[in-house]
Amino acid sequence: MLLRLNSGQPLPLLLLLGPLGAFCPGVLAGPTPTEDPAELDFSTEQPVHLVSPAFLSFTIDANLATDPRFLTFLGSSKLRTLARGLSPAYLRFGGTKTDFLIFDPKKEPSIEERSYWQSQFNQDICQSGFIPPDIEKRLQLEWPFQEQLLLREQYYKMFKNSTYSRSSVDILYTFASCSGLDLIFGLNALLRTADLQWNSSNAQLLLDYCSSKGYNISWELGNEPNSFQKKAGIFIDGLQLGEDFIKLHKLLEKSVFKNAKLYGPDVGQPRGKTVKMLRNFLKAGGEVIDSVTWHHYYLNGRTATKEDFLNPDVLDTFILTVQKIFQVVRKTRPHKKVWLGETSSAFAGGAPLLSNTFAAGFMWLDKLGLSARMGIEVVMRQVFFGAGNYHLVDENFEPLPDYWLSFLFKKLVGTKVFKASVKGQARSKLRVYLHCANTNHSRYKDGDLTLYALNLHNVTKHLQLPHYLFDKEVDKYVVKPSGPDGLFSQSVQLNDKTLKMVDDQTLPTLIEKPLSPGSPLSLPAFSYGFFVIRNARVAACL
Repeated sequence: MLLRLNSGQPLPLLLLLGPLGAFCPGVLAGPTPTEDPAELDFSTEQPVHLVSPAFLSFTIDANLATDPRFLTFLGSSKLRTLARGLSPAYLRFGGTKTDFLIFDPKKEPSIEERSYWQSQFNQDICQSGFIPPDIEKRLQLEWPFQEQLLLREQYYKMFKNSTYSRSSVDILYTFASCSGLDLIFGLNALLRTADLQWNSSNAQLLLDYCSSKGYNISWELGNEPNSFQKKAGIFIDGLQLGEDFIKLHKLLEKSVFKNAKLYGPDVGQPRGKTVKMLRNFLKAGGEVIDSVTWHHYYLNGRTATKEDFLNPDVLDTFILTVQKIFQVVRKTRPHKKVWLGETSSAFAGGAPLLSNTFAAGFMWLDKLGLSARMGIEVVMRQVFFGAGNYHLVDENFEPLPDYWLSFLFKKLVGTKVFKASVKGQARSKLRVYLHCANTNHSRYKDGDLTLYALNLHNVTKHLQLPHYLFDKEVDKYVVKPSGPDGLFSQSVQLNDKTLKMVDDQTLPTLIEKPLSPGSPLSLPAFSYGFFVIRNARVAACL
């Protein structure tokens, strides 16, 4: 997606920060409300949908390979520890730069890549892999300048082709494999013959190399083909794109990748000509893909405000876009699964001082809840690590609030999805979602439920479980911002204790707060949380 140029069109500081009164930690809770707890209504007779165990997945933007030296970051043991914490998941290597990257099997690795591989010699790379300290320090010093180059390229839509080597592919695959992730690799769809047919020769070189290494990879072709005209001055319609995917599918069938998955077309949001492109693509080539992929962002990161991030009407705009996608798919390829192939809070690389703070969590958690409830099987978060403001992990390999939210979701939320609502109220500012609990967690078992909820009110809200669950014990996991920055904080508290890594190889244990049976479930102002209902004995979860 487009990334923000830091020097271009900055938001006015007062507009961005706004009045902070209600958003500072000292006043987050507000006065204790006198109203009765809001009653919850659950429909647990049967799940409305079943999502993938890799439902919450994420991306590495292909622009990280613009200068392949920076792919060496993926050798960081700390980065791998953080990625492993979100397994099982898909790792999508894609983005705008997908269509400007060319594989060169004869290209020599950079000095940084070579030093990394030499440091792994005769070692189990997944157990003892690390970046040589001098290399890591040098790359981290140079990264801000490289990031600015990427932002400028994106801002002006002036993209240049770059080449990547066998070493680049190896580093990417090793990162995915050692982190327990399934790699999805985006191929360049802008390589064209004179008559605008897809030129598959470079893809064939990459397939041959990956085959020789025994790599297990799934594939995509192109990124947001609806914007090829703007990015490269080339117009490709949906019918042609469908033929291109058929051609790729035939290549895969003739290789060791004959059973590999193929996803696409990774179109942007369903507006105007994009809907027509998706419809024609599915008619022409939809048969060969395993899931339909599309992208979504709520806002423009250059103009988004704090108020936008907390506005339930903005959150609700996602519903209509999902409905539009499903309308097209059901009319053309009704049995195809739908994936959200790239998504975050705001395009243009995210909103500065917002997309990488606690405030972004409401959009992220609500999107996960709505996606699951509406039948999207996989959601891929842009990005795990990289340029811009919407990453899960920052440039110093420190986890940001949306990382911890994702970590909690992975540990507590299962794959079976139910309907849940707040009785007698518009769902607007108090939003609830319900799944079976994740029984991979040692504390929870078949039949347990996980409720997750967002409170966008400026006072504490209390939720009351349905009467048939009154006698159940509940484990509370409430997330609030940590430190003096309030909603703009880049760290979080879980049940009033700041979350942080134990060390570079160890993620913290998530400590629950048990509630006695019949207690209301309390959510402070502008917070979100998970509530695991133990011994619920819900038949559909058994």
